[in-house]
Amino acid sequence: MEAKKKPPQSPSRRQPHKSWYFNQADKIERQMQADGHRTWGYVIYRTTYSSDDDWAEFLHRLRFRMGRTFDRCNGRDILDTFTLTVFSDRSLFDGADTPSIRAHFRQWTEDAFRAEQQQQQQQQQQPQPQDASVGGGEKQVRMGHSPRYQFCVQVDEAALNSVVHDAPAPPAPDATKKGWVKLVNKSWIAIEEDPSARPDPNVYEPIEGVTEHDVGWMKVPYQSVMTEYYSGNEGLNGWRTEYCRPPKVVGPPYDG
Repeated sequence: MEAKKKPPQSPSRRQPHKSWYFNQADKIERQMQADGHRTWGYVIYRTTYSSDDDWAEFLHRLRFRMGRTFDRCNGRDILDTFTLTVFSDRSLFDGADTPSIRAHFRQWTEDAFRAEQQQQQQQQQQPQPQDASVGGGEKQVRMGHSPRYQFCVQVDEAALNSVVHDAPAPPAPDATKKGWVKLVNKSWIAIEEDPSARPDPNVYEPIEGVTEHDVGWMKVPYQSVMTEYYSGNEGLNGWRTEYCRPPKVVGPPYDG
């Protein structure tokens, strides 16, 4: 007689036979609840303008992969709170390098998290004591650990071509990770600017002039950047665990 399977601890509300930890929509939802946020999703920087048709196809493929992943975990409803923010001002970003993107993203996050998340805070929270409030008793909005304000996506010419021309078109899976995007770490600083950093005895080929192991960005499979590589990047632990130096593309493709 086959032994009866034990129910999972902390079952997913979308897939009760699994733990919520293995459901991407549940993980993102819990991240937002923990921070009191109402929206999620990496900000995208477009830094190539050679083809508007290719760009439209990139966005189509990205959305398709997201929908397919969330369909599999009964979590398409999480897309109701997703915000696709794209910076695409050609005069500012055409050919921009990663340090320029990081600098802009750092500045944007300083105010964006308040503007984007404040409304939900006001709806959910009662007035707080004076020492826990800003602006007339409202609970202070924080960035928290949201990946939206810690990392951003950069799509340059090489990344765009990899998704639109090298990777198989949906619905075929990109099993060999042909299509990728740059995931940029906002918190990265050069080792010579970090007094707490330990010198690395290894020598690496320069990437945008950086000869350290961690160059502040990595190649992530496009088909899972907004799903698995979003839900797993709460705080900086995910970055430290997953990071690999370009030109290698990080991790499994997590078929989307």
